[in-house]
Amino acid sequence: MKFISKSSNLLIVLRPGLQAQPLTGTPAKATISVRFKDGVADVQNQELVDMMLAHPGFNSDFISADTVQVDPYAATRQSSEPSHVMTEMKFGTPVNRVIGKGDTPKFSPEMQKLIQDMAVEMAKKMLPSMVESTIKGIVESHKAEKEDTEPVEKKEKGKPGRKPKAKISPDKDIPQETSNPAIEESVS
Repeated sequence: MKFISKSSNLLIVLRPGLQAQPLTGTPAKATISVRFKDGVADVQNQELVDMMLAHPGFNSDFISADTVQVDPYAATRQSSEPSHVMTEMKFGTPVNRVIGKGDTPKFSPEMQKLIQDMAVEMAKKMLPSMVESTIKGIVESHKAEKEDTEPVEKKEKGKPGRKPKAKISPDKDIPQETSNPAIEESVS
């Protein structure tokens, strides 16, 4: 049978232990107890189940899981793990201090539903103005891009670090054939 506790690390003592008394001849009796882990204890022995149901803490400190479908203490149960403080050290000097997530606050299911409903209402109110401002921004940036991009003369790309070759303009008269009389006489 399963039992659910308000605290995450509860120990129920069902029968306290007795020390041995050698003078009177009384033997030692072991303690009978049940430990809850993360708020839940699974007891298999029928004797222990009967002792748990007869315990004065039943229905106040812990309840039977057969009577409920959902853990009613899950939202309010505190974790047994404390929050950790981590300090970053640099050259032997503390630089940064971070407090880890140990016991985060939990909300009841009713509170979670209320928060979710409020968030949906806020989103419905904010969405039209957000869409409108986004569309205006897109249109303005598109207009600015069109204004900035006017036709620009293309430059001829050459090898980097070299001067471009001088272009010969067609309006200048350049003789097609040059003849040197001294060369012609020696060739013939």
